[in-house]
Amino acid sequence: MFVKKLVEKASKKQNIGSISSLRAEDVSPRLAFHYGVPADASLLAYDPVLHVLAVATRNGQIKLFGRDNTQALLQSPSPLPSRFLQFAEGQGVLLNVNTQNQIEVWDIDAKKLCYVHPFEKGITAFSVLQKSFYIYVGDSSGNVSLLKLDPAQRCLADMPYWIPFAESYGSGPSVGNDVEVIFVSPQPMAESNRVLIIFRDGVMSLWDIKASKAVSVSGKTMQQQSHQEAKTVASACWVCAKGSKIAIGYDNGDLYIWGIPEAIINVQNLSSMGNQNLPIQRLNLGYKLDKLPIVSLKWISSDGKAGRLYINGFNDHGHLFQVLILNEESESRIVKMVLPLTESCQGMELITGLSDPNKHRQSALVLLLKSGQMCLYDDSEIERYLLHSQSRSPPTLPNHSSVKLPYGDSGISVAKFYTSNHASSASFDEDYFSLASKFPWLFSMKDKGQTLTSFTNIHKTRNLYITGHLDGTLSFWDASCPLLLQIFKIKQQNDDNTSGGNPITSLQFDMPSSILISGDMSGMVRIITFKKDSTDNIFSFLNAKQGDNYNVRSIKLKGAVTTMSSISKSKHFAAGTEKGVVSVINVEDATILYQKQFECRLSGGIASLQFEIYSHNGYDKEILIIAMEDSSIFILEEETGKLLNPNPVQTDKPSKALLLQMLELSPNDASVSDNHNTVSKESLLLLCTENAVRLFSLSHAIQGTKKIINKKKFSSNCCFASLIHSSSDEIGLILVFSNGKIEIRSLPDLSLLKDASLRGFVYSRNLNSSSFIACSCDGETILVNGEETYFFSTLCQDDIYRHVDSITTVYRKESSPKEESSLVVKSPKEKKKGLFGMIMKDNKGSKSKESDANGSEQCITTSEKLASIFSSANFAPPSERRNSSLKDEENVDLDIDDIDIDDNPQKQKGPHFPGLSKDKISKGFQSLRGKLMPKTEEKTSSGNKKTEDETSVSQVDQIKMKYGYANATNDDSTSVPKMIGNKLQENMKKLEGINLRAADMATGAQSFSAMAKELLRTTKNEKGTS
Repeated sequence: MFVKKLVEKASKKQNIGSISSLRAEDVSPRLAFHYGVPADASLLAYDPVLHVLAVATRNGQIKLFGRDNTQALLQSPSPLPSRFLQFAEGQGVLLNVNTQNQIEVWDIDAKKLCYVHPFEKGITAFSVLQKSFYIYVGDSSGNVSLLKLDPAQRCLADMPYWIPFAESYGSGPSVGNDVEVIFVSPQPMAESNRVLIIFRDGVMSLWDIKASKAVSVSGKTMQQQSHQEAKTVASACWVCAKGSKIAIGYDNGDLYIWGIPEAIINVQNLSSMGNQNLPIQRLNLGYKLDKLPIVSLKWISSDGKAGRLYINGFNDHGHLFQVLILNEESESRIVKMVLPLTESCQGMELITGLSDPNKHRQSALVLLLKSGQMCLYDDSEIERYLLHSQSRSPPTLPNHSSVKLPYGDSGISVAKFYTSNHASSASFDEDYFSLASKFPWLFSMKDKGQTLTSFTNIHKTRNLYITGHLDGTLSFWDASCPLLLQIFKIKQQNDDNTSGGNPITSLQFDMPSSILISGDMSGMVRIITFKKDSTDNIFSFLNAKQGDNYNVRSIKLKGAVTTMSSISKSKHFAAGTEKGVVSVINVEDATILYQKQFECRLSGGIASLQFEIYSHNGYDKEILIIAMEDSSIFILEEETGKLLNPNPVQTDKPSKALLLQMLELSPNDASVSDNHNTVSKESLLLLCTENAVRLFSLSHAIQGTKKIINKKKFSSNCCFASLIHSSSDEIGLILVFSNGKIEIRSLPDLSLLKDASLRGFVYSRNLNSSSFIACSCDGETILVNGEETYFFSTLCQDDIYRHVDSITTVYRKESSPKEESSLVVKSPKEKKKGLFGMIMKDNKGSKSKESDANGSEQCITTSEKLASIFSSANFAPPSERRNSSLKDEENVDLDIDDIDIDDNPQKQKGPHFPGLSKDKISKGFQSLRGKLMPKTEEKTSSGNKKTEDETSVSQVDQIKMKYGYANATNDDSTSVPKMIGNKLQENMKKLEGINLRAADMATGAQSFSAMAKELLRTTKNEKGTS
């Protein structure tokens, strides 16, 4: 069945016949699968819990790599570069910050963008508080904001808690322009209590979350010391598991280790350490000599032993990447190694479980280079080298391997793609994960050269991909699954059994006759004829060795082979060279029938060759249509080589020809007969060039005249064109442009049916180009671009590739949506809570079911611990702070809540907070009375909720004690409202006393006024009498 379908499709290309065009509803251009590393990769992030590596690009794409060879491509609606990329570890959530300060929330299970959170200021630092749902965001003004992630809704909400620059930076003699936050991270061993903020000018502030103040500020006067050059912070990372040391890299190449107060140190001892303005260690590693900014740092602990610090520095003039042993407890001699990278490094991550099958614990250092290439180092070899480099027999430097597509060390130079009937083999699907180890692993640290697979299930092959390589190798790939599997290869050899080694420049595979024809750069043409077995299975030859199941005949031409035609009915094929020579060759004995040479207006040779049957005046003539590089068209008689058109058909301006094909239209074809006076079957020439697509009249072309039937100019440069056929014999034209745009056009009217775009795909035709395109008859297109491959589908057909859903599942949720719904913390429209809002939080988290192994339970616990802090405003928002003084002066409204009516001048017991009176507290409790009553009644009646009762009561008692109220003596549900009522009665009595005193004062004031008037009259009378 497979062979029959392929033969039918091959015959369609030979004789299109009377065509019917594709319609818009017949096509659905889409990216079916993306394989490999995107070319514009710029950032890395890794989730050590889920073992997922994310690679962000400069055009809004994010590529995910998981275990078992799984990978998926995410595309943001905005093609913007990424600035920060970080996982909420174990939650299946990826956070991406682009250059427009938009925070994207990605669900990596659903592979979709769930939420975009705009941020008003420039984001300069970004850190997820792991094992919680909170995120620190540092901005260009020196402030740190808090965001909250809703794990169920996959969205973000602003929290009222924030860290103003004026509070964290502290006062000083002068504040420079470099006040933006460059680093913000929770302190190890005190993640829920403290966060370290580092500003670009080098100032470090250790912030106490609960006290909402800076407990230590250091590094403030470092830049003010005499004879010291100005420098700014470029990177930082913790280098101690206890959170007592941090490494800071500067833009001038300096690398300092600073001491940070540990979490276990008493608050009284922080002041002595807070004045530290000198580092505890200066590392001289050669970066400062070349003034290489240290752009990234990463520290790896070694289970209590000396950890390793990975240091990356580069600028436009150089680069340096080092790894050194850093002892946590002592300042011992530095042991370092330099990784010999050929270019600067943009990102680094340490991953496990992605390198090789059955080695899930093997750690690999992944380095993302400036060109977008990725290389791997075995981290255990790095550690071994550092530990034994000072020994008498030091080990050799660790070797690296590149993350490459499985095409071998030699790049692709030409490719062809053939597909079968997808529905016919749908029953052969197997579980992907049982076959995952058979496919090549992108992150393997072994030799990337594929070993040939013992391919016993040839009958399951749906799609065949044939590639010619720069070293002269021909490879056959099973493309039934988009993870290509090499099943056979032929190494070209010369007649003296020496290796050919010349790049393959042209390929033709004739399915009906099982003949593969290849041409190379040296002009060698090889005719490889495969023998068929009794089962008539075209793929049975793929297990054979050379000489057993195929034979090779060769012939040498002058000049590199640029194109070849398919085999005609007369068992001939034509080969064109760069010198403009066309050779017609007999397939049976590999002899040249004749040769013709043609002039070209451009430097180049033959671009396309097609054998066709031309019907004219009641008889058929076999012709050979030739398109030159400059789009000139010549027509020969196949048998004799006679030139039928002495005057070639040419475009007005030379343009590179991409496709030449003959079309036959019936006289009832409306697209032609309505617009042209066509009364008989019309033969047309379809010529596609880089700048336009044209339809010529073949009969006029044979006569040497140019008659254009239709023409469409392109707005951008076209790099590939091919005809596509539907299952019901409709045809269309697929066009691929150098900027990644793909168009599907109808024939012969050339109207645009649909289009799509491949973001990141850039086609180049230079000598070192790594871009190659192959298209099957049904529009399935494989586009190779460097170390990535696009599998693009055109028609409305499913089941094209096997296992796509499994391969793209880099992470799958184990728990049901119903169970995960209990993990909701707050909606994105969460309101800012006041002082008493913290005790009214939702208690549903304590009633939720036990979460999965992804750490959701720990996230809930940590989030609940911090919810009462982050849900309350510790400082006025920036907008309110700017207008606070104006409001206080102009809008002074007397409120009864602002009057302290306590008659007792003695200071109240307990802590005192300015701006809070007992009236405010009493009214707060009164407003909560209706909410507390149902809670307390429910807790009293429910015996299985004792823990919740105690928690709620203890929270109320703690707050009452905090503001000077006595603790309740019992747990009676009426104690709180009774206390509130007593306090209100007491306040009412005090208000009555104030009213009485005010009345007395008013009476006294009137008496005083009368006395003053009487005294004034008496004084005037005395002056008059005198």
